[in-house]
Amino acid sequence: MLLEKLRLRNFRNYTSLDIELFPGKNVLVGDNGQGKTNVIEAIHLCGTGKSYRTPRENELIKWGESAFYTGSRFLRNNDSLLVEVAYSQEKGKRIRLDGVHQDSAMEYIGAVNIVIFGPDDLRIIKGGPGERRRFLDLEISSIYEGYRRDLAGYRRILSQRNRFLKDGRHLMNSIQGKTALDVWDKQLIPVGVRIMIKRAKIVEKLSSLAHAAYKEIASTGFLKLDYLPSFDVPLDATHRDKAAVIDEYSRIFQRELNRLKKAELLQGITLIGPHRDNMVFSIDDVDIRTFGSQGQQRTAMLALRLGELDLIRNETGEDPILLLDDVSSELDPSKRAHLWKYIDGDIQTVITATDQKILNEFPKSAKVFKVQSGSIKEVNDGSSG
Repeated sequence: MLLEKLRLRNFRNYTSLDIELFPGKNVLVGDNGQGKTNVIEAIHLCGTGKSYRTPRENELIKWGESAFYTGSRFLRNNDSLLVEVAYSQEKGKRIRLDGVHQDSAMEYIGAVNIVIFGPDDLRIIKGGPGERRRFLDLEISSIYEGYRRDLAGYRRILSQRNRFLKDGRHLMNSIQGKTALDVWDKQLIPVGVRIMIKRAKIVEKLSSLAHAAYKEIASTGFLKLDYLPSFDVPLDATHRDKAAVIDEYSRIFQRELNRLKKAELLQGITLIGPHRDNMVFSIDDVDIRTFGSQGQQRTAMLALRLGELDLIRNETGEDPILLLDDVSSELDPSKRAHLWKYIDGDIQTVITATDQKILNEFPKSAKVFKVQSGSIKEVNDGSSG
């Protein structure tokens, strides 16, 4: 997969921008606050439908304007794909693929695969379980259409079940109330179980790939990722008959819902299920969220991103586009050297840096852009080292 062209209008500090990217490494060089990360953010927005820096689209509009537009021309399997994401204060967010309107970002996740590493990544390890669930859901959704459908269905059913728990408590002593909750349970369990099984499989694969990357980057330690469901189930789902696993998970899920029914009615919310899952990062069996140094956490996060890159390649047969934001301040020279070696090949990469000397670290040529005050000028075309 390649990003050929990027167009921005009134996005962050850019009034108007049109650039063509190199199939290999693209380096955006400039002082802090000039707009380098804004380009990374725009590419991520076109790839996922969401900013990785803010949930509020109005913050992406250039000061004094009322709307923004981003357009990216991608090349995938020799086919061209135009992704447009726009937002106005009057109409909200609009997403189009080759001119066709998409009702939500979830509809087109997977059309473009993006992997990003930057300063904000540590929140995945250091933040709450919601951060890790969001990472997993975006990662799996970008590869599997069935997971996207299940996730959307689960969220809808969960919302309706929670509404009943909150508003229908007075009915629970009646046959009508008990029957209604049983109906929601019968809808929630099958889709929830499919989500849990897919998460267990992907975390197992991702753990192996991230550890392999970690070995290349760090001198010592065994990195492991563990899927932690909200209730106890056997985590050998990847090595057993699928029908048997579904049956076992479903029985346990139903048992736990029955056990917690009174507490759920009291609190007015569903207390277990995939919406309460977690993922644990450990090095040599020590939870690094609680006991790891920031250096260990940062290295583990880079290994996770490289494992994510390999997972997408293995599952889709294509390289994703790699975005590296301010990597020179996040990693020491030794770890950067391992990173350049790891991605040396056909992976299109967009890198931001404050010092052009970072170019001396690359084994191959790169296309260089000078970024200053919301404008970008091409310094070289990547044809020479």
